[in-house]
Amino acid sequence: MGQELSNLMSITEAAEQAEVARNTMLLAAKSGKIKAVRLGRDWFVDATDIERWKQDDYRPNMARHDSLDDNSSNVSGEPDSL
Repeated sequence: MGQELSNLMSITEAAEQAEVARNTMLLAAKSGKIKAVRLGRDWFVDATDIERWKQDDYRPNMARHDSLDDNSSNVSGEPDSL
């Protein structure tokens, strides 16, 4: 068990190592996409799983706002005329 604890790092540290936003890492931990454990109010990530997560599960181009770009030219809220 001691070895397992030595591999844990905070969400902030893990995000910095993975070069992603803190919230991205937190969502990965909460959803189970990366090995992590919650201790009290804080989440800790298994440092040995960061590279696997980045290669297998992290999708930086899946942002929610990408789908909004199609309608960005029509800011009036009115339907496009044909």
